[in-house]
Amino acid sequence: MVKNNNKGTTLDDLANMVAEGFGSVDRRFEDIEKRMVTKDEFNSRLGSLEKKFDKLNCQMDEVYDILKRFEENDILNLQKRVQILEKAVRALATSQSSK
Repeated sequence: MVKNNNKGTTLDDLANMVAEGFGSVDRRFEDIEKRMVTKDEFNSRLGSLEKKFDKLNCQMDEVYDILKRFEENDILNLQKRVQILEKAVRALATSQSSK
């Protein structure tokens, strides 16, 4: 026996609406399940990321070491150049004062 409410919706209409709602929820869960990974896949991906991170850390350490060497060499080179200029200025001052 199918009854109507005040708005003209039958129990069959209501049952169809509920079924469509559950179908929509089922499709959403299927989409979520497709995007989910297993524990093994997760661990594999995490292991891969850890290896990449370790490699990146090593590369950053190498870059730091290279920059440190450049800075040290640049400082030594600048110190030598300043010493040469100081000697030249002293020699020039001595030659100017003797005139």
